[in-house]
Amino acid sequence: MLASRGTIARDGDVVLVVHGHQNITPLVLQRGAVLHCKAGKFDHDDIIGRSLGRYVKGQNNQKSDPREPSVLILQNSADMWTQAVPHRTQIIYDTDIAVILLNLRLEPGKKVVEAGTGSGSLTHSLAKTVAPNGCVYTCDFHKQRCLEARAEFRRNGLDSHLVCSQWRDVCTTNTGAADIVDGVDADVEAMESPNTGFGVAAASVDAIFLDVPAPWAAIENVCHVLKEGGMLCTFSPCMEQTQRTAEALRAAPHHFVDIRTVEALTKFFHPVFKRARDARDCDCVKFRASLVSKGHSAYLTFARRRLGKAEQLEEGKPLEADGAEKNGMEEATTA
Repeated sequence: MLASRGTIARDGDVVLVVHGHQNITPLVLQRGAVLHCKAGKFDHDDIIGRSLGRYVKGQNNQKSDPREPSVLILQNSADMWTQAVPHRTQIIYDTDIAVILLNLRLEPGKKVVEAGTGSGSLTHSLAKTVAPNGCVYTCDFHKQRCLEARAEFRRNGLDSHLVCSQWRDVCTTNTGAADIVDGVDADVEAMESPNTGFGVAAASVDAIFLDVPAPWAAIENVCHVLKEGGMLCTFSPCMEQTQRTAEALRAAPHHFVDIRTVEALTKFFHPVFKRARDARDCDCVKFRASLVSKGHSAYLTFARRRLGKAEQLEEGKPLEADGAEKNGMEEATTA
């Protein structure tokens, strides 16, 4: 998943098979195995040991047809995985992913919490953004989806130090001590009920993403683990959910500022050739907006955790001077 371009395919790798336009499927390579698809039959041995990003020829399903079918084999990547991921739930697509990554202000080395793993589409993009030294703490309320997603992360080369997958209920308040050990996967199969809260240390994460039915119920847990100045994003399909979340973010003691909601819509423009109507005009190409565009996916609500000093100012408390200022004040008093 995070390997450099031009990687040689190896036994056990996950590659992407391009059958046609917007028809991409993942494939786990195994020596001696054969890929059977609509186009024909393709030996895995013809892929293993060779560079990715090229066409592979196979055998036609109809023996009477002399044509040799071919499919394009691509290296697995976070952005392409969004198009090929097996859907266990409704997934987040690249338009919303781009808006989320930009507004959460993520970069290598950051720590981010994702509540609502689902099919793992966003998780792969989060991992690529914070790699190699960051960490994605992702959790899901559904036990089986959590196990399937964890197995998928490991097959794609995302280890437990980069993506920590947990079975948790983040909408139940738990501001106790951290119970997640970095780099160690909890034994989800042996658990009878999900853990509550986010499970990480207080004020230890840089950003939080919530894709849960009631994000307002998790705000107290968010305030416990999110750093001052950290970013929060909620993903809600309905406006009623968005309104209730915004009300919870604006409620006392006013921990969040810069609250805003975004709806990312994709609109297509088609080039149209226009001929000159008279001698004073000339031929040109203009762009006309398509009447049909991608519809609504969800409302993205962003908010920033208020800084501690700003909270003290609002409450009317005197600010404690920083080290250099404090020393200067003491010297002035002594003089």
